[in-house]
Amino acid sequence: MAAIARFDTVIFDCDGTLVDSHSGITSSMCMAFEAMAPRHSAFARPPTGGEVSGIIGLSLEQAISTLVPELPREIILEAVAAYKEAFRTLGDAGRLGDGLYPGVRETLEALRDGGVNLTVATGKSRMGLGRTLRDHDLGDFFTILKTSDCAPSKPHPGMVLQTLDETGCDPVRCLMVGDTDFDMEMARGAGVKRCAVTFGYHSRERLARAKPDYWVDAMPELVQIVLAED
Repeated sequence: MAAIARFDTVIFDCDGTLVDSHSGITSSMCMAFEAMAPRHSAFARPPTGGEVSGIIGLSLEQAISTLVPELPREIILEAVAAYKEAFRTLGDAGRLGDGLYPGVRETLEALRDGGVNLTVATGKSRMGLGRTLRDHDLGDFFTILKTSDCAPSKPHPGMVLQTLDETGCDPVRCLMVGDTDFDMEMARGAGVKRCAVTFGYHSRERLARAKPDYWVDAMPELVQIVLAED
């Protein structure tokens, strides 16, 4: 039987949804703090893994501002540059330690073959997303890539609104898939449906407060949500 798509466009978050990148992000952030600490005492204590979990999904500027609040923007931008350098160094050395979540590639293949337009909206920079997609050979799946370079940080709806504008997709035919309440709030602000994945970085309790329309405990479950049998 043929599959009929309930949604024309599915927008994926990256970190915590497609790729388990917690280790590499945490290492990069700690290296950035270590680089900044000799000049700025606010960076003397590197963040814990739990603290990093709470800010994954935000733009780097917003994430570092959350970890080290009330600092001048020029210092935050120094830390952003230090993070990018650390991320690049770890990536070039093959030490980011990230990996696709189980079933991601198969799910993307099934949705693409079902005629669904697949896109990305992430707090990563264009450079960081490009590396992740290259490292995991995912680039061919996605028609539109939205990053912190082209819109305000989540939970602002800008990335989703840009995607809707470029695809011409009706919001009711668009689904956002992500692991954080930032993703759910971004999608709500743009008027699109929301699917929370429970294997990422925000707890089920935190996600529940954002009232997702759908839940998946494993990525392949998404196929049954998006594609219906004729």
